[in-house]
Parts: sequence; C-alpha cells; structure tokens
Amino acid sequence: MTIERLALHGGFPAITINQTEASRWPIVGQQEMDTVADVTSSGGWSDNETAIRLEEQWAAYLGVRYALAHNNGTSALHACAFALGLGPGDEVICPATTFWATAMPVLSVGAIPVFGDVDPVFLNLDPEDAERRITSRTKAIVVCHRGGMPCDMDAFVDLASRHRLKLIEDASHAHGATYRGRKIGSFGDVAGFSMQTSKLMPAGEGGLFVTNEREYLDRAVLLGHYERIKGVEDEEDRRLQHTGFGFKYRISPLNAALGEASLDQLDDRNEARNAGIRYLREQLAEVPGVVSPEIPDHIGAVHYLPGFMLYEPSQLGGLPVDRFVEALKAEGAQVEGGTSMRHRGGLHVQPVFTERKHWAFEHPANAESVRNVEYGEGQLPVTDDPPKDRIDLPLLPRPTQELLDQYIEAFRKVAVNAASLA
Repeated sequence: MTIERLALHGGFPAITINQTEASRWPIVGQQEMDTVADVTSSGGWSDNETAIRLEEQWAAYLGVRYALAHNNGTSALHACAFALGLGPGDEVICPATTFWATAMPVLSVGAIPVFGDVDPVFLNLDPEDAERRITSRTKAIVVCHRGGMPCDMDAFVDLASRHRLKLIEDASHAHGATYRGRKIGSFGDVAGFSMQTSKLMPAGEGGLFVTNEREYLDRAVLLGHYERIKGVEDEEDRRLQHTGFGFKYRISPLNAALGEASLDQLDDRNEARNAGIRYLREQLAEVPGVVSPEIPDHIGAVHYLPGFMLYEPSQLGGLPVDRFVEALKAEGAQVEGGTSMRHRGGLHVQPVFTERKHWAFEHPANAESVRNVEYGEGQLPVTDDPPKDRIDLPLLPRPTQELLDQYIEAFRKVAVNAASLA
C-alpha cells in the first residue's frame, strides 16, 4: 500500500475544498429578507405584533405555557432570576465553564453565585458536585446546556425537588435539543434562550424567557416590559405600569422577525449540522487514535459548539495530541485540540468574583455567604484544568459530502503516518 506523504512533510493536503460557504453563519435567505422587509415597510419598528407571534410560536414549539421576548439572552436570564424572587441572602449554584451571562444576572438581583465543577467529557455542571455545595442559603440552581449538549436533567430535577430549590435552565446554546423526548427549556421553573447572531436560532440580538407559571411571567413583565404591565393579573402590580422597575427589555420587531424566520427553519438547520457531525463521528471511529464520545440514547444534542472526538495516543504509539492536530491543520482541517484548545478560565477566577467587585458582596444579608463562598483557582479541578485528550471538529452548518469525506481522509492520512510524526 502506498502511504501518502503528509502535507506537514511536503505532501499535498487532503482537504482542498474552500470551506467558507460550508462554515458560513448565519444563513441569510429570501425568508429572512422578506420578513424584515415586511416589518420595515409597516413602520412598526418599535412596537409590532411580530414579537407576540414569536412568543406564541416559541412556547408552542417547546411545549410550555408562556414565552416573553427580550432584547438579548442576558436580559432573559436576568428575568429568570428576578421572576423567582432571588435576592440578597440567597445563594445560587452555577457552572463556571460558561459565558458570564449564566451567572452575572444572579449578582444583578443581589444573590451570590456559588460555582460548581463540571463533568470531564461534556463540561456540563456535575450534579453530585452541585449537591455538595448546597447550604441553608441555597435557593436555586442554574444549569447551562453547554454547546447544545443537555445536562443530566433527571439528576437536576430530582436534586431541585429533594432540596426544594428552583431550577433555571440557561438554554442559550440548546435551541431544539431534547432530553427523553422533551425540549430543553421545558424542565426548569424558568429558562432563558439567546438569539445572538452566532446562536442556533439567530435574530441578530434577542432573547426568550419561558415558564409554565403565570406568576413568573408577570414578574418578568414587571422587570423589563413596562408597556405590558397593564395586562398582569395582580391589581397592585398593575399600578407600576408607568415605571416598571426601570428596565426596558423588549425585543426590536426587526429582531423578532429574524427570530421568527430562524424558528421556521430551526429543525432543518439543526439536522444539517447534526448529520454532518454524526457522519464524521461514525467514519472517524474507524480511524486509529480517535474515539467518539458516548452519548446516551435519551439525549438529543444539537451542535452550537463544535462536535469533538476523544484522542487515544496509545493507539498511535503515544503520539501527543498536539502533534496529531498540527498535522491535521497542515492537511487543511479546521480543528483544535490539546494545548491549542482555547481556555480563558472559569468564571470563578474572574476579578468581579475574586475581588468582590459588585454591590451584592457588600449587602449585609450576604455577609455569611461572603465569608464562606470561595472563588479562585483550586476550587474546581476539572474547570481549572479541562481535558485535552480531544479534537474539536469544524462547525459546518452546510457541509457537502465531498468536504466531509476529505476531512475523514485527512484524519486517516495522519493516523497512517503517525510513526513519522513521533
């Protein structure tokens, strides 16, 4: 058998197709342009029935009673914390391996985030570690379905029930994901989604708060939708309709229109991403050195972040993952792995927490939490030193079969030539 020379050693690269179109996101088609044009021509640029329609459609899609559109995912998560009545004196368990919007709204309402460690494969909040951090002051848990991989919702629903805690889902990465056949976002007391441009249901900017409880919906309205306060159930609350609580969180109708178009195509576009990752994983499982992670049958993941393969150096004579990835990149593969994986540290090492740079840490009701809750390195072993035995696959929203096959050939070629890389 003829062994092809690696591109790293002067051979021809395995991947020759331009990957720009396959990687392009968001996808802008006629539907997106038409729906924005309709809003533009209506003149209703600030107040339009488009937002109401999006809310109704999203609630129906998830199988929940209520949805409330926001100007971004961060404000939707702020609404989650506020809706549950969290505030000074409360602790909320959060994952640290996430964007800051998962935890900062907890501080915004005056509660104290307590960071839990994550599982070493999918980097989602570890329910056992979370339970160890529960105190008499703990009032809620925030789970983030990182990258579109659902958390262990059986464990978290049980944990919240046993300890009488509220459950918040940060589902910003997980539009359309399922757990035991139920849509992610329908498990928690409240949930928040982002529709920022990179997300699976992009609207430019936007967010969606969801719940099954009218009480929580009305509190979210009080926080950031003053123009809707006249419709809340409590007469005392309706008196606040001219001020609310000082926040203006309503979505722009132009963004709502984009969100509506994205929702209409969400499942098809998710399946295109998922099918590409599935094909790569199935084929790459036959290549020495790479192993597909095990995903339980009851989990229906989506891929906001890249899919990945686990790396087994023992199958390739101990070849370091960094060297394997270097050779893949030379072949034209847009992959990351080993020490090249971006790691900015968990939220628990950020100055706003380690230096207590927020008014919530000064509140007298939080004095006991400030004394006992620790931040900084050394608290969360997996978060501090995430696994490097993996290779991130490319995000390809619109992959072609030829491009996928060239990726498989690149992996195969590097594995066959592993001895020359030692």
